[in-house]
Amino acid sequence: MGGEGRDVRGAVVSPRGGAVSGGRWEPRTTEGTLVGSILVGVDGSETGLRAVECAAREAVYREGGLTLMTVYETGLAESASRWPSDLLEREAVAAAETAGAHVHERWPDLDVDVRVVTGSPAEELLRHAREFDVLVVGRRGRGGFPGMRIGSVAYQVAAHAPGYVLVVGEAGVDPGAREIVVGVDGSRHADCAVVAALRTASHHGDRVCAVWAWSPPVFSSAGLGPWASVDEEMTRTQGAALEAVLARHLPDFPDVEVVRRVVRGQPATALIDAAAGARMIAVGARGTRGFARLALGGVAHALLHHAPCPVLVAHRT
Repeated sequence: MGGEGRDVRGAVVSPRGGAVSGGRWEPRTTEGTLVGSILVGVDGSETGLRAVECAAREAVYREGGLTLMTVYETGLAESASRWPSDLLEREAVAAAETAGAHVHERWPDLDVDVRVVTGSPAEELLRHAREFDVLVVGRRGRGGFPGMRIGSVAYQVAAHAPGYVLVVGEAGVDPGAREIVVGVDGSRHADCAVVAALRTASHHGDRVCAVWAWSPPVFSSAGLGPWASVDEEMTRTQGAALEAVLARHLPDFPDVEVVRRVVRGQPATALIDAAAGARMIAVGARGTRGFARLALGGVAHALLHHAPCPVLVAHRT
């Protein structure tokens, strides 16, 4: 079981705060609450480090702060494995310090707050996420088993976050990518994804590829009924629906180039195909179909498992 979310170590890394001593990064204790625009979970894994890099880039482009958070469960010291609690804390602090040093080496002008807390990783990340614009996590941590595409912490966070969650895979972000793909379907969650994609593209100078996928009734593939003759009309209708959604948001982002793509097919497949070479995919947590009580819809679920680039999941705010 997790603890109470107790902060066991806090640090601020700032070039103005004298956090570098003798050429080596050294965290220093500070008081205060978590501040900044980006929160990223750190667990010492390679995928986690890719998530840290992605989060740092976003913080730089947004001209905001970055908070690194490592969470360890004190309950492991009381389990059958009998992990010593002081060892767990040392490992957690080491993971946080390594990530902090990595960020300072590559982005020395970025203000970084480092926290090590006890508790359930998913619960603590979700609890603190309300104070940040974006929560970033690696798709898989150090646990799990071979072949596992997404870890339990990443999935829980993506499903239950109060706002935006960026899930980063093993490959991280392609530094040469200049396009953000966003799934559009008219739902309020997808509207949040559109805004996030446009805002992120504006920060990076990227273009946005807005994808609207539609599928005819299942029996149309058998050639029954009039469906074969109305594909062109349906494409126009769906394209108009896409334009209506974009028209609500494009005036706020006049500098962003937007490419429209209306696809006859399954949304997840269309988005994965469009995302080859993209910086990220933005998608609503749930679309217009499925059960209202589901935290994640089928499209978001599929992208978290199979997308070739980071996935930004948007919850209605």
